[in-house]
This record gives sequence, structure tokens and C-alpha cells, in this order.
Amino acid sequence: MVRVLPILILSGCSLFPLGEADCRPPNWQQVGYAHGYGGHLPQDLRLMSECRERYGAEIDQTAYLEGWRDGYDEWDRLIGSMRNRTR
Repeated sequence: MVRVLPILILSGCSLFPLGEADCRPPNWQQVGYAHGYGGHLPQDLRLMSECRERYGAEIDQTAYLEGWRDGYDEWDRLIGSMRNRTR
């Protein structure tokens, strides 16, 4: 089992490849906002080179990161207000 775990972890990306719908969202800023609002770290956009290679899709990194910052700021405010209530 110990030997299998690293293989499963490393193969995670190949098990769930990006589809064309993932590579061509209507608005990259909304995608970034959703990731940030969910409390997720920004996606490593270098890994999304698969979109360019497989589908010829370009990623608007500026819009994605702007949306992520806005969403993450809102998530952070919500989490902060919940922490203050429990004290």
C-alpha cells in the first residue's frame, strides 16, 4: 500500500484531465472568483498549458487572478466574521 500511494497521487492529473469545457469558460474572472470564494489557492496556471496543447485555448491569467483575489477576500471576511462569533 505504501508503494501504491505515491503512484496514485502522481497520476491524479492524468485520471482527471481537463476537458474542453474547463478550458473554454465564458469568463475566466468568474472561474477565479469561484476558486477564491471557495477558499482554494489559485490554480497553477502553468499546469493549464494542457488547455493550449489539447484545445488551442488561451487562459486570461490577469482576469483569473483578479477574480480569485476578489473571491478570496470575500471568503476571508466571511471566515473572519465566523471566528469572531465563536469567541
